Amino acid sequence: MPRNWGLPAKDQHAAFINAKTAKPLLTLMVSAIFGVIGASVAAVSFTEARALLPDLFHGASLIAAVITAGFGCWSYIWLARPRFAAQFSGQGDAFSGLLRFYVRAAIVLFVVLIVGQYAHILTPDIIGVLLLCVSGGAGAAAAFQTVLAFVPYYE
Repeated sequence: MPRNWGLPAKDQHAAFINAKTAKPLLTLMVSAIFGVIGASVAAVSFTEARALLPDLFHGASLIAAVITAGFGCWSYIWLARPRFAAQFSGQGDAFSGLLRFYVRAAIVLFVVLIVGQYAHILTPDIIGVLLLCVSGGAGAAAAFQTVLAFVPYYE
């Protein structure tokens, strides 16, 4: 299966010429950086949520945390579905389109994280915790998405 690193699928001369402008090494680097950002957002989100509600991952609060993290995860997957479709079809995105996607996604991840971190100032702590769990789920999905780019034969 051809990798989704900006390289074309066909073994033709024109395809190799296009690969020169596709920037496969930059694509790999940007994907890896975005994966680290997603994993970092997830780790910070769940750590902050636990700081706000120390008994978060026990009993009924665990159910709420899992549901809201799942909501964040599936929301990210729904919003990033064109990128996931490009990965599963083996059709790489142009580097500039990929970079724009990663920048927008990183900004949204950070905004949801910051809103979750400071929501407890104006609302009850549980609202901030739930927003942080949504942020954590979305960050985990973003990290998983970039891992898919490095796994061979995941189709």
